Amino acid sequence: MTYITGFHAIEELLRAGKARGCTLLVAAPGPRVKRIVELAGKSGVEVRRVQTSELDSAAPDHRGTALVLKEAPKASELDLADWLSSKLTERAVVIILDHIEDPHNLGAILRSADVFGVDLVIMPERRAAKETDTVARASAGAIAYVPVATVSNLARALEALKDKGFWTYAADMGGQPLPTADLPERVALVMGSEGSGVSRLLKERCDGILSIPQYGHVDSLNVSVAAGVFMYELRKRRGN
Repeated sequence: MTYITGFHAIEELLRAGKARGCTLLVAAPGPRVKRIVELAGKSGVEVRRVQTSELDSAAPDHRGTALVLKEAPKASELDLADWLSSKLTERAVVIILDHIEDPHNLGAILRSADVFGVDLVIMPERRAAKETDTVARASAGAIAYVPVATVSNLARALEALKDKGFWTYAADMGGQPLPTADLPERVALVMGSEGSGVSRLLKERCDGILSIPQYGHVDSLNVSVAAGVFMYELRKRRGN
């Protein structure tokens, strides 16, 4: 069983229809919980009243309610080749995650990807955070909406994107400042792992390197924060 806590995450999973056949546990009253209960009713989700002690043991970080699923919610999984042949638009932004292993970072990146309308997120099959309840909560439920393609080889995925007119960039220090970069209609951006950044192989295969200007004392941003900055700027360039 997987317990999803956090008001945002529960609400979005219910709205997206990702909670059918699941159970909503409710222990504490309140306007936000009441709204979730009403949403669960409209979604055909069973609502069960429980003692706070039961939730405390099952989901210690609950805020009066928890959604019980048989397994962790998954993103909308797509096949990269199918997406490129049938869903690709003239303007597109793709984010490639190069072995992001921290589930909190993955969840935060998916949240930003939904907010800024990223067209696709690409992840590797191995050495990457799995879609768990932690990811679902960190994404505030955005995992229910973001299209994701999982691939066996990121380098081959880069080449497939290039064949469709994408310009590919690695996010790293020492590259062209993002605000002054002249970017094309189709952009694929590689975000590197928390410890070592973008791998040398992928960096060498990219068309360029983009950097976020920094004006303070620390030399880097958390990968999920940096991804959010990049996605905002790419969305701004693309327009509505």
